Amino acid sequence: MSKSPIIVALDYDSAEEALQLVDRLHGAIDFFKVGKQLFTRTGPEIIHQLRKREVDVFLDLKFHDIPETVRKAVKSCVDLEVRFLTIHTSGGSEMMNYALQGADGSGTEILGVTVLTSMNEEGIREIGVNRTVSDQVLSLATLAVESGLKGLVCSPYEVEFIREKVSKTVTLVTPGIRGPEEAKGDQKRTLSAAEAIQKGSSYLVIGRPITQAQDPVEAAHRIIASISVP
Repeated sequence: MSKSPIIVALDYDSAEEALQLVDRLHGAIDFFKVGKQLFTRTGPEIIHQLRKREVDVFLDLKFHDIPETVRKAVKSCVDLEVRFLTIHTSGGSEMMNYALQGADGSGTEILGVTVLTSMNEEGIREIGVNRTVSDQVLSLATLAVESGLKGLVCSPYEVEFIREKVSKTVTLVTPGIRGPEEAKGDQKRTLSAAEAIQKGSSYLVIGRPITQAQDPVEAAHRIIASISVP
């Protein structure tokens, strides 16, 4: 079980690169995210290698399909002993219920993705959603919790009102987090690590501020220090 709220995103093309970073960060970070880029390249083997290193794994595949297909996919991921696994809440309550069935009795927690942090009002209008990002997040978060999900992925900007209006106890994982001095990059709705923790985020997914730093270990320690209580 991870002691730190930081999850490092292993956005690499090869298992070798990813595992080199994991080994370098040993002792500082013990929770890592594997997304579509790395999983597509390596398949389940990368998960096996991470579990051998006794770190927690967040498998971020964002399933969105017919309910039975999602249930079976979740069951396959559960067999890999991942701690977190993502699905799109826009798949609806039936799909979310089936996902939970696939994870039943395991140590895998299903996280519902609301609105991607790369999207803003213009982006969601483009796909036919005629409401604000905040309203869409609130609607999907409410549906997810009512469907039985105990964890959500959301922007740090939505953390406070999800806790206020949906659930005070839901696990909230916030991606695209910046380091203390980094630019936003392609994330439209993000904050620094310290700001996100102050707002109530449970876990922070951090990629480039650590993975592309000249010294990833030093960068990780700097971010950890920024969120530590004096």
